[in-house]
Amino acid sequence: MASCRLTKIVPNYSPFRRGVFHLISFARFLFVILSLLAASLLPAAEQTSVDSMTAAADELKALRDQTIIQSRVWLDTEWDQFKHGAEEARWTLGGLWGWDVSDRQDWAVRLKVPFVYDRSDQASGHVDIGGLGDVEIATGTVFRLSNKWRTGGSIELHADTASNPALGDSVWRLHPSWSVAHDVTNWLTLTPTAEYNHSIAEEHNVAAQRYLELSLPATFILPYDWSIGTNYKAKIDFENGDRWTHTINLGVAKRLSNIPVVLSATLEKQLDGGNKKFQANLTMTYYFERFHLPK
Repeated sequence: MASCRLTKIVPNYSPFRRGVFHLISFARFLFVILSLLAASLLPAAEQTSVDSMTAAADELKALRDQTIIQSRVWLDTEWDQFKHGAEEARWTLGGLWGWDVSDRQDWAVRLKVPFVYDRSDQASGHVDIGGLGDVEIATGTVFRLSNKWRTGGSIELHADTASNPALGDSVWRLHPSWSVAHDVTNWLTLTPTAEYNHSIAEEHNVAAQRYLELSLPATFILPYDWSIGTNYKAKIDFENGDRWTHTINLGVAKRLSNIPVVLSATLEKQLDGGNKKFQANLTMTYYFERFHLPK
């Protein structure tokens, strides 16, 4: 009742915006808690003597290069704009923890917990729904083949954990992937990647999912700890007549000078039309730099 009165008094006010504000505050709170928890687990240690410019470059590359494992936590804010007035806001709290297996191999586990606020299209009356999305958990390994070549793969479980069917895919899905990375120069890295998605259980009469994604992420390292990232992705949907779709995205990132935090922004557009007009992401990533126990 109070919401209705406020909507009449303030024309720009809506339950959707109020829910977005609350979810942003909650996501920020969780990010701080997770950062403090991860920091408390780190042993009392001394930072290894690594070149600061190389460390910053690796942290910028790791945003798109799956063959660089750097322990980190992040908060990603995603905005999707669809046709006919539908829109979706998604806040994903993520964490990746990696460790050395040998001088040339690393292993990692990753967790993503999304909070989603969805606004339906005009035909559905612009209904607002918010809550937990589909949680994803993954593990993988990478191998350093030389100073300029790396390779690695992972397998991810996409779980049907959404609090409302409108906020998730209503499927349990396995998502294996493999990447090969090449540092062409000190300022350019290419990471060809193949990702296969296959649903293993579907709910609410949702169709099975089975598709392959081929992508070519590129990272350009710029002076003063800036970078530009691009990615071209081709998707082959085997459950939809082997239909091909093509997507491109462009992003910019900045690594802060005094703390291992990277701020990044990306804009993504599908080239084959589709229901989504565009996707925009703003991400804050905190890296736990490598430590060693004092002798």
